[in-house]
Parts: sequence; C-alpha cells; structure tokens
Amino acid sequence: MVGRNDNIKAVIWDLDGVVVDTMPDIVNALRVAARAVGYGELSDEQTRGKVGGGAVKAFQLLFGDDGAQFVQPAVEHFAEYYPKHCADTSQLYPGVSEVLAGLGGRVRFAMATAKIRPASLMLLETLGVRDYFDYVVTADDMQRMKPDPQSVQMILERFGLSGDQAVMIGDMKTDILAGRAAGVHTIGVTYGYGTAADLTAAGAEALVGAPSELIDVINSL
Repeated sequence: MVGRNDNIKAVIWDLDGVVVDTMPDIVNALRVAARAVGYGELSDEQTRGKVGGGAVKAFQLLFGDDGAQFVQPAVEHFAEYYPKHCADTSQLYPGVSEVLAGLGGRVRFAMATAKIRPASLMLLETLGVRDYFDYVVTADDMQRMKPDPQSVQMILERFGLSGDQAVMIGDMKTDILAGRAAGVHTIGVTYGYGTAADLTAAGAEALVGAPSELIDVINSL
C-alpha cells in the first residue's frame, strides 16, 4: 500500500466511462432520438466512438454536415427521453463504490461531466452514490465544454483549492486536457471509453486499468 497523500484535498470525477458504464443507455437514446426526428436508424458502426462530449457533439458527429438540420431537434428529444431511461441498464464500474467509501471523509468529491444535469443526478441517485459528491458540474452549468478547463476551475473555486490540491480522473483525452489546463493532477482510466494512447498523448500523469487501483495512484501523486 502506498503511503497516504494528504496534499490531495479533492477528487474530480468524470461520469461516463469512469464512475458509470452508461454506453448502452446513451446509444439507445441516440437511436430513439434519430428515429423521432426522421433521420432514420443508426447502426452500431455509426454510433461507435461518437459518445463523449455531450449530446450536441454526438449528433453533429452522427449526422454530419448533410444532416445538420436534424441536430437541434434530436438534442431536444434526447434531453426529454434520456433522463427517464438513463439508468435502465447503466451500472457502476466494479470497485467504484469501494474507492468512494475508502476516500470519503478524507477528500471532497466533485464531478465534471458533459452530461445534462437531470440525467447526471438521476444516475447518481439511482446507483446510490449521489451523497458522496459535494458538487456536480454538468453541461447545463458550463458555457465551454472540456477540453476547456471551465468545469474544473468552477470546482476549484467552489472548494477554495489550488490546482495541486486536486486530481481529475477521466477516460477521455478531453478530461485530461481540461485537468491539465486547470493545473490539477490527472489520472486516465483505461477501462472506460477512451484509449490508453490518447490519454497518454494528452499528458495523463498516470493510467489505471481498474477503479481498485485509484487510491494507491492518488496517494503516489
């Protein structure tokens, strides 16, 4: 066991691909929205690699320039449908609860996610971990999405911390870039939706393959 690092006062988590495996419910909601606005069926190939960064970005990538007129209606339908179905099959990654319990009380937890607020809170509440998080920053709270550091900076300001007192945990390069731009420590998780190569290229200080590794890595920063 690595010795305890008392300099870290806050852990900032991304949601999708880090705390919760949300992909099946997101993809289902994207498909429902695409059908509802008249775009048609989305294939597995079309949806692969398109999730991450919020619904607007996802539909822009899915529909492309030729389908730009479908983006806003689809986003609106997604925002209506997804919060009601965001926890149909989504689950905490194995070991996340133990990490939250193990660090809880020693550090403060925050979340910085591109997911809309109703769905973010519904997931955390349904999966029984909402009370761990002192502050949740969602797409509804930001003007600029990751890799912009706005969400991380909001958390540092709320907690009254400097960058070296916090760590950002993410599965996508945008999480790592946002954390670095805000001056916080960064850990990339390879069990989520990003790749180890992208996380490394973005400058992650460390990579973990399972949530159970996070406490030792945080202590080693």
